[in-house]
Amino acid sequence: MFIEKYNELTNAEKENFKRLVSMILAKTFIVNRMYDKNQKTFKYNADYRFIDRNIELFREYLSFAGFKLIKDSNYEVMYIENEFGYNKKRLDKNTTIFLYGLRLKFDEDRETVKLNTDTIVSVSDIIKTLIDVGAYTKKPSDIEIRNALSNLINFNIIQKIDGILEKPETKIIILPSILFVITNEKITTLSKSINSIIEEVEDEESENEEMVVEEE
Repeated sequence: MFIEKYNELTNAEKENFKRLVSMILAKTFIVNRMYDKNQKTFKYNADYRFIDRNIELFREYLSFAGFKLIKDSNYEVMYIENEFGYNKKRLDKNTTIFLYGLRLKFDEDRETVKLNTDTIVSVSDIIKTLIDVGAYTKKPSDIEIRNALSNLINFNIIQKIDGILEKPETKIIILPSILFVITNEKITTLSKSINSIIEEVEDEESENEEMVVEEE
């Protein structure tokens, strides 16, 4: 029973349990390896390890609210899914485009350097990829870059190493959680959606050009 297991925790562990339930409900994903900005190296995530040690307790508690806690041992990622399809975050168009570009970079770098966890890219790398695939014809505005990347940081899909998000040289870690946001099955569907967005943008630009011609 949940209560019996919960009462076996120390007071400090109960506080940690409460904090981490709130965190995973807010962020959806938690990964085992995170970058420590102070020590400038990757470290194991104490929060992930606490959940892992008490995973059945977390699963039982979350199940009361209709959530499943799923763990992928290969990539060391945990995430929640709602049994009823609630609590889904609808990403805006700009964030969706960035998410697609980040997944492309993640796959590209894994093939190049044989990574199986996370990969580090610069903001300029991401923008170049998005321009190369036609998602943008030019660099997005600073606010578009900042908002999109901030959204993905909030869900533990990427992590900023340092710097200002919209600056080209800023380094971003693409975390393995991205594989569970855009699965291999979903990548084709998302690719089609991105192509539709590109067509919409091209149509809008074409209409604007026609309006300019008419005004002249």
